[in-house]
Amino acid sequence: MFDRSIPVIGFHTRLYAHEGTGAMIRLIEEGLVPCGINTLILEYLPVFRCFPEYSMGTVTFEDARRITDVCREHGIRVVPLFPCHSHQAIPGTNYEPYPLLKKNPEFMETPENLNSGKRWPYQHMPCWCSSNDDIYKYVFPMIDEMAEACRADTVHIGMDELLYIGRCPRCKGKDPAKLYAHTIKTLHDHLKGKGLDTMIWGDRLLPSLQMGYTMWEGDRSGIYRAIDLEEITKDLIICDWHYDFHSHGYPSIEYWLTRGFFMIPAVWVDPKQAKHLFLHAQEGVFLGNMYDWPGTMGGVLFTHWSALTEEKTDLILKGIRGEKTDDDDEANQVGLVIAALKDKAAGIHFD
Repeated sequence: MFDRSIPVIGFHTRLYAHEGTGAMIRLIEEGLVPCGINTLILEYLPVFRCFPEYSMGTVTFEDARRITDVCREHGIRVVPLFPCHSHQAIPGTNYEPYPLLKKNPEFMETPENLNSGKRWPYQHMPCWCSSNDDIYKYVFPMIDEMAEACRADTVHIGMDELLYIGRCPRCKGKDPAKLYAHTIKTLHDHLKGKGLDTMIWGDRLLPSLQMGYTMWEGDRSGIYRAIDLEEITKDLIICDWHYDFHSHGYPSIEYWLTRGFFMIPAVWVDPKQAKHLFLHAQEGVFLGNMYDWPGTMGGVLFTHWSALTEEKTDLILKGIRGEKTDDDDEANQVGLVIAALKDKAAGIHFD
């Protein structure tokens, strides 16, 4: 199970292709290890052994195992990320749905958006039907295979930015909160039965209007009410991402802590915003200790959303060294954020 006694200094990235394996290992050895990163959330597009016809990319079981073994040599745990419910599209392909949904449109919440000519965000947000549990005959073996390849004690199941829910004939008229909670519970219970913890992005459980967040950072569809349902258990690990600067602060930090969750704030490309968020997270630690809040501010997570390549690795490493490039590339910016926060992150402690 996920060791919650050690503060997380985490890094998230995407790996689309077998050819990126060497770049990932170089980034681990030259960048993540010197920065004290102890957790790698690896969102990769796998070649599945269980269902080769539904493979998402060209990263093999052996590639994921090789990366994992390098991480383990340096004390870094690997958490594979398998996007569930939302984001059911292959990045970099004009949002082509995953093969599982494309070949089985009965699993889709909005199959009418396929080949409809509609622009973003329709094609950006294909998602699976919350009421058709037949999908788990495929999803469970896929997740299990990724967990095995990564020698994982935890799996990140995504669940973020879900916009289309309760629309298909199976789901129409049902409570979006209950639909979402059912999906999380189904996945959580399967993982728990395998001795694995469950990690999610927390945005759909946040009331965006009440907190002053955008519709991406929080929910506008009534999903957020699932937080009060018994299916949302306190053993979920929450990644609380916020990439915009909010002058009023980040009320979700207190929200998670007062409700008893282990939460990890996640930052992206803006060093100023990342420091601002982290300041509020540190205040959360102080207030939690003062008022005996049951939750834990679990560390910090640096996120990188492009496919990792040798070029991207070079840019991240330059950023970590404090070298800003002229092209304002995401990878370089992420490296700059790591450089700005890594010393503060290393000083987190649980009292």
